[in-house]
Amino acid sequence: MVEAPNCRKVHGHSAGTVQERVDTLHAFLRDTSIKGIIAFWGGFQTHQLLEYLDYDLIRKNPKPIIGYSDMTALQLGVFAKTGLVTFSGPCGITFGKPKTFEYSWKHFEKTLINPEVPFKLEHSNEYSDNEWWLRADKKVLIKKTSGWKTYQGGSAEGKLIGGNLGTMLLLHGTEYWHDFKNAILFVEEDEEEKPQTIDRLFTKMRQIGVFDQINGLVVGRFHSKVGFTSKDSFEMILKDALKGYDFPVLYNVDFGHTDPLVTLPIGIRCKIDAGKKEIIYLEAGVQ
Repeated sequence: MVEAPNCRKVHGHSAGTVQERVDTLHAFLRDTSIKGIIAFWGGFQTHQLLEYLDYDLIRKNPKPIIGYSDMTALQLGVFAKTGLVTFSGPCGITFGKPKTFEYSWKHFEKTLINPEVPFKLEHSNEYSDNEWWLRADKKVLIKKTSGWKTYQGGSAEGKLIGGNLGTMLLLHGTEYWHDFKNAILFVEEDEEEKPQTIDRLFTKMRQIGVFDQINGLVVGRFHSKVGFTSKDSFEMILKDALKGYDFPVLYNVDFGHTDPLVTLPIGIRCKIDAGKKEIIYLEAGVQ
């Protein structure tokens, strides 16, 4: 394992300057001993790097770029400019917590290390979303999951594209925004959001025409701190945002800002069956 030289730096609110972060990414791409690049955690401002990256270097040195949350900007930017598959999935901290989930590792391994095609994702029976690092005992608390949920039934195939919704929308109107025509869109959000801010994001997607393009929608499990209730539910947001659309919709799926999580290859073809609560990868993300 190689740690980025800027990994522990603090420059304002970032881990190093823009140039330091760009230089590190370029160096990792050039280093033939490094087989993949994984974020340690999430954060902010990955989209700052996009205008300074050497996309020809990235294209000539393809390596898995892995992580979630703010990594969405880098992953979608690279995909838009090079066509290379990137991976929304675990960060370093996912496997470095006091308790790790075999579920996360299994889907990581089956997607990135020993890929299977076709590959049908499994449901997890348990999850965790407590802030373990704030506890004196650093305990990861386990809950029983209510499972994947169907909002609208049906099946669809398409290119898998998405990530953190707010981060993805930062790219709208830029050259790093991707065409969502016939895509299976997957989105997630973090624990700092609230029902009203998530409503904003889904309304934005409706108003810019993303829902006119996609073949299906998959939404990750929300952190309990978001605060959805029976009187202010996510289903209420979907009812307004998806009015007039009949594509299949799955939600509460195992990815986002909770554990465990699947690894989602951005750019591969996949199939979803919302009624059967199935997601199947039809292509491998790595060769």
